Amino acid sequence: MTAIRGAALATCLALAGCAAQPTMLESALPEGAQRSIELADTPFFAQKKMQCGPAALAEVLSASGVAVTPDALAPFVFVPKRGGSLQVEMEAAPRGHSRLSYRLAPALTAILAELGAHRPVLVLHNYSLPLLPRWHYAVVIGYDATTEKLVLRSGTTRRQTMSARQFVRFWDRAGRWAIVTLRPGELPATADRARYLESAAAFERVARPEDAARAFDAAVNRWPDEPLAWVGRGTARYAQRDLQGAARDYFEALRLDGSESGARNNLAMTLLELGCPHAARAQVETIAKDALADPLRAAVEDTRSQIAAHMTASISDDPESCRAVGR
Repeated sequence: MTAIRGAALATCLALAGCAAQPTMLESALPEGAQRSIELADTPFFAQKKMQCGPAALAEVLSASGVAVTPDALAPFVFVPKRGGSLQVEMEAAPRGHSRLSYRLAPALTAILAELGAHRPVLVLHNYSLPLLPRWHYAVVIGYDATTEKLVLRSGTTRRQTMSARQFVRFWDRAGRWAIVTLRPGELPATADRARYLESAAAFERVARPEDAARAFDAAVNRWPDEPLAWVGRGTARYAQRDLQGAARDYFEALRLDGSESGARNNLAMTLLELGCPHAARAQVETIAKDALADPLRAAVEDTRSQIAAHMTASISDDPESCRAVGR
């Protein structure tokens, strides 16, 4: 019996040693994700010489509903002297088409999660050695965990398949840069608070106020305890001339973090425009301007001057407007 048990144990150990290990794609699959996805409807634009950047960007923007061509994007992202496109231009260009650029975390899981949300991913590869780089933008449109392959729109190839290991090797050499483009109000599948707010703030600088408000609406709904989300939406509402809505958002930001001097200065200016100079002065007087750096320090000083001018003119608070803001 001892010999039989020993043989059985040896057999079990041998079988355990041969158990299949998860592949790279299987290990990266988000929980509950499909084993294979292909966003076959993703548009394809065959690149012109050295213009993979405009072509790839046109593909992801078109997939998000923007009617645009590589030729229309080339003046904004293609740098002739460099013979290619830089990441900073690639991230900036979508904002001019009412889309946010969101940089993904440098993990294969993030790419697969966005594909699972039916969103193609723009990536940068480096096909050569570190000392002799050959950069290339492509768009990931699918994967198959069974065959361990990713599917791309790449260069002049509409449907390129690449092993996961090869894909990650080229992606590693390019610093694992990847972005998705978002409609205002959309959140990425792998939304990171700081990363998204940074994207929304950059978008707000060039976006229509209503689009900026949608972008920050999404942040407020996902992270209601984040003061910067409320500040961003307040600023967008201010630009829309929804002064009472802006004031309420600034009040909420300060309730969450009373040290937000930018939010307090914005609230003071909003109260002043609402006809509440005394309430505005009460807010701005709590800001320790000497501890601030420019340009915020200069903005606070300007707010103080404008409030003082109203006080000198003996302008009283408008009771109805001020009560409405305080509710």
